Amino acid sequence: MALLTADDIHKSYHLDGSRLDILRGVNLDVEAGSIVALMGPSGSGKSTLLNILGTLDQPDRGRVLLNGRDVSGMTDDDLSVFRNRNIGFIFQFHHLLPELTLWENLELPLKLAGGKEKVDPSYLWQLLELTGLVDRRNHYPGQLSGGERQRVAVIRALVNRPGIVLADEPTGNLDAGNGAILMNLIEQLRQDHGQTFLIATHSELLAERADHRLYLYEGVINITPEVAA
Repeated sequence: MALLTADDIHKSYHLDGSRLDILRGVNLDVEAGSIVALMGPSGSGKSTLLNILGTLDQPDRGRVLLNGRDVSGMTDDDLSVFRNRNIGFIFQFHHLLPELTLWENLELPLKLAGGKEKVDPSYLWQLLELTGLVDRRNHYPGQLSGGERQRVAVIRALVNRPGIVLADEPTGNLDAGNGAILMNLIEQLRQDHGQTFLIATHSELLAERADHRLYLYEGVINITPEVAA
């Protein structure tokens, strides 16, 4: 059974009296422990699809299943708890809170979960060592480089040990060197922790290192790039 399944996902928006069909029956499966690259031209709906898969938005039609559980019938409150415990998010821009230290930014997901859980220091320390950020743990985001801030965003996505991490252009704001460092980190996390990643990207270099590539074009998923050129 796939860890994450999209079943006939449709999504449209209404603009100036006309309907814009973004997703027209998306089907995909993401296996546990895999790295999947989601590619497609700008405006093809990659971010819209990630938002739906991450339960941040609802499809007009279709189902999203995570660990075999259909999330479509869940209340907003239940979805919020479910999302925080099961899904990690990495965005192109790190979205760290500038008034919090690196460590405090990493504690935030657990506090949002209800404040009853605490960061596992050994696990978090391991992630900081893996990313080379141990000595930066008490620094504020403004004292970190762009590459360091994005690595913090990766760690933050993993604090709750989610089943899957959804990444939306995570290297899009990085130079080639920092982009390679981030991809090395993703591969290491998959190797050491069995982490699953679905990554929306324009980067051919990143996609070449994924286990599978999917192409979103004209609202549907394809497995060959020719139609998405």
